[in-house]
Amino acid sequence: MPEESGKFANFRCGSCILRCVREPQVSNATLATRAAAGDAEALARLLERYRASLYAAAVGLLRDRDKAHDAVQETCVVALVRIGSLRDPAAVGGWLHRVLRNVCLMRLRSQTYTTSHAEADVPELAPSMDEAFERLALRDWLWTAIEELTPEDRVTVMLRHFTRSNSYGAIASLTGAPVGTVRSRLNRARALLATALQREAADSFVSRGQLERNTRAGWEAFYAELHEKPMPRTYRATYSPDVEVTDRHGRWQGIRQWSDHEREAIVLGVRARIVDLVASRDITVIEIDFTNPDWAADHCPPRSTFVHRLASGRSRRLDIHYV
Repeated sequence: MPEESGKFANFRCGSCILRCVREPQVSNATLATRAAAGDAEALARLLERYRASLYAAAVGLLRDRDKAHDAVQETCVVALVRIGSLRDPAAVGGWLHRVLRNVCLMRLRSQTYTTSHAEADVPELAPSMDEAFERLALRDWLWTAIEELTPEDRVTVMLRHFTRSNSYGAIASLTGAPVGTVRSRLNRARALLATALQREAADSFVSRGQLERNTRAGWEAFYAELHEKPMPRTYRATYSPDVEVTDRHGRWQGIRQWSDHEREAIVLGVRARIVDLVASRDITVIEIDFTNPDWAADHCPPRSTFVHRLASGRSRRLDIHYV
């Protein structure tokens, strides 16, 4: 059992650590209900209660302590994603063990093991780690964890999981990194997120939804003003004076060069529509669709991804990828 200090204890799941409150009188069903509603602390306490039995079951299936720890950690991530689908909160213990069994069976199969366990019936396969993190995109605490990654790891994760420019080739093109580096960044980021996502600090997390609403409103206002009257001053509050902009056709240095180039397209009749936006503290990724005037139908590619890297709240570097 973990050491307790006051009313808090450390929950360990492989390398994951959660701080949780001890309240033995709270039932598993109550904790499961709270967890399904998005209470990270409740899920932490629930996982702590089942940690030993999950680990024992994993060792029995995998016959390897390190692999068993990994399987329990992946079960924690799956639980973060799937707890909302639990129909009977009172049956959460059996549900967690089924999830663990599915994780172990997939690991056995991926290693081409042919034990009798691999032939067992699997009623519902656990999601892949990619699928898990994609579904967790809706949770504010995922974005708190993303903020802790390095800028290059962060933009790689954002592009991979939350934009349409999500192929390794597209990410490599946007970030200027080899495909192998993109893969390494994603692997490193997922390992860090698997730990960070399970820290219990729900009430201190900043709402990503509010951040994105504010950011999108600012960019919507920017383009509305630009379409109405494409003036250089429109750029001053949004772009740094020394902004660097690159796309596959060229490079622009400074706010004057960039604004002259973009405003030229606006004057011709090109219009930008924000399709989607994902934002962190210092990176904003905007999916933009362009419409061209009939007489210049090929002026701008119809679909693009703008990756803004911010400094003091303004775009300091912009990389544009055409989808």
